[in-house]
Amino acid sequence: MAYYGLEQVQRNSQIQTQRMSQQQIMSLKMLAMNSQDLRAEIYKEAEKNPALEITEDLESTGIKTVKKVSSRLSDYTRIGRTSAAGETASDNFQDMLENRADASETLQDHLMEQFLLIKLTPSEQNLGKNVIYNLDDNGYHILAPVSLLDKKDPAQNAAMLDKILKIIQQLDPPGVGCTNLEESLYLQAENTGKASELALFILDGHLDFLNPPIVSSIIRKIENFAKQQQQMIFQNLSDEKSRRSFNFVQKIMETGIPAGDVEQALAFIRTLDPYPAHQFSSEKTLFIAPDIFVKKELLAVDQDDFSRNMVKADDGYVYRISFSRRSLPDVTVSPEFLAYNEKLKSGERKKASEEKKFISASVNSAKAFIANLEFREATITKAACAIVKAQKDFFQKGPRYLAPLREKDIAEKIGVHEATISRMANSKYLQCEWGLFPIKYFFTSAVPTTKSSCNSAGSGNTSLPSASKEAVKFEIAEILKAHDKDVKKLSDQKISEILAEKGIKIARRTVAKYRYELNIGSSYLRTDR
Repeated sequence: MAYYGLEQVQRNSQIQTQRMSQQQIMSLKMLAMNSQDLRAEIYKEAEKNPALEITEDLESTGIKTVKKVSSRLSDYTRIGRTSAAGETASDNFQDMLENRADASETLQDHLMEQFLLIKLTPSEQNLGKNVIYNLDDNGYHILAPVSLLDKKDPAQNAAMLDKILKIIQQLDPPGVGCTNLEESLYLQAENTGKASELALFILDGHLDFLNPPIVSSIIRKIENFAKQQQQMIFQNLSDEKSRRSFNFVQKIMETGIPAGDVEQALAFIRTLDPYPAHQFSSEKTLFIAPDIFVKKELLAVDQDDFSRNMVKADDGYVYRISFSRRSLPDVTVSPEFLAYNEKLKSGERKKASEEKKFISASVNSAKAFIANLEFREATITKAACAIVKAQKDFFQKGPRYLAPLREKDIAEKIGVHEATISRMANSKYLQCEWGLFPIKYFFTSAVPTTKSSCNSAGSGNTSLPSASKEAVKFEIAEILKAHDKDVKKLSDQKISEILAEKGIKIARRTVAKYRYELNIGSSYLRTDR
């Protein structure tokens, strides 16, 4: 019988591990932040660490130098005559300002202002408040309205809920206080009083008839539905909507549907708003500010100079890359803390060990924080220089010439890890003469291209450098723009064939995918019928 025993054995082993310091972790965290988050982090750190001092913040204090205001009003007064056209333009502009919704006002505030003007009982007011604050950003119910009834209040019941819902649905903006899109559109159509019988029928649970929105297809679907309804022996006609739908179906079977009526119904439905509360928001509007500026300057240089943030162009110019500090406050170590810390180190002043540790730790923490800010700026600027060099054709000729580029390629060029580039590109923006772009825009996958034999007679198909995904999307947008006035809109297959003639071989499915990313509808949706 074999004997299996347990015994302790002592062995020597050598293991190499790498642990990140707290400063390294913080530096990578700050690298991934956008300018707004970093700004908040700076103020948070300054509030926590008395040795970190904010010396200037242009977003809070404005421009450093302000032109001196004259004491004479005439220096800033221009006298002239106003034309009739100028008065009309001024009135139109004033109307626009007065009718524009206040972006700072929430949907709930807007509805409550109207709701509180209505004479209601305390129970009805409480229920209405619960219903209003249960609406999402689109104006639809988040929870089922019946769940908002207060069980402790016997006055709140289904009848009261129905009354409150009808009141809220009559408030501005029209279409809020509904369960879903179909109910909202139907309510908007009913409230206008201009909806045709056909439009109300389509909106009453038959929105699928509009896919695709082609007149002949809609007529066929409605007629098929009418035939199916005719074959049903038992009809539920308990409410007014059901009876109205049944009568409309009977009318269809007798007279048919004129194409003109369908076109009018389509035109009316397009005037309705699927997002009735879109002009109201509970979130503060954030404006995108560039983190990197790329400016073309006339300067003769022999080669790229990343130390001076310059990339040589092919036409005697250079691209100068600059980091934007406009949205970030300037920080430094407090001179008082530095001087006090030096005196403590030299022994000129004797303080308790706890106070000495606090001052020393605060100064060291402030220095480390500033070092992390400098690391972030240096990494973003250096990576931007490498991106400009890799995408030189883009910066010289435009978006059509964006080349395939991986984050790994930039990481190898500047000697950092690929994850560092990913953090660097997160929520950062670059401004150049072609516009404002997310830095991630410049990292794009490759699409293989071929050179057609018709472009090089007798040479056969020859491989060409791969095109980027964004360049192909640009080509698709240009093709659709060129054929925008065509009566018959281009299908995805036809777009694929046109791209093939230009040397870009992609499948119809890929064209559909890129077209969707460009927010361009299919040929059915782009057809005006």
